[in-house]
Amino acid sequence: MSQGERILVIDDSEIVLMRIRVELASAGYDVVTTTQLVGAARHLRGCDLVIVDFYMPGLDGGAVLSSLRAALPAGERPPLFYLYTTDAAAGARYAELGFDGVFGRKGDLLALTPQVQAALRLRKLSLLSRGKDRKA
Repeated sequence: MSQGERILVIDDSEIVLMRIRVELASAGYDVVTTTQLVGAARHLRGCDLVIVDFYMPGLDGGAVLSSLRAALPAGERPPLFYLYTTDAAAGARYAELGFDGVFGRKGDLLALTPQVQAALRLRKLSLLSRGKDRKA
């Protein structure tokens, strides 16, 4: 079970967003969803994970990611940014596009929660190890 981590999900489908919100909220996450690309950055404060659909009207996930990274609040720890797609070719390019990872089974809600849990566990471990490195 999560400890209230905040997740922002950006997708052009209200139905997909509703399904993701229900699934992740039932796992204990604070979930914010939006279909809006303009103004989505206002939801970044306090986010631990941002999940971005690759295919958005007029933009791809890489362009959305660039605008979100540019809008990150100064001095705040950046969230993880994960690409969400069924397109294996796009998923293989996640790092090249600037994402921290990829959830490649879009629509498979049974797979999404464990993938999110694993990504957030890795984030916690990374933050803990960085904290120990600074103390040494």
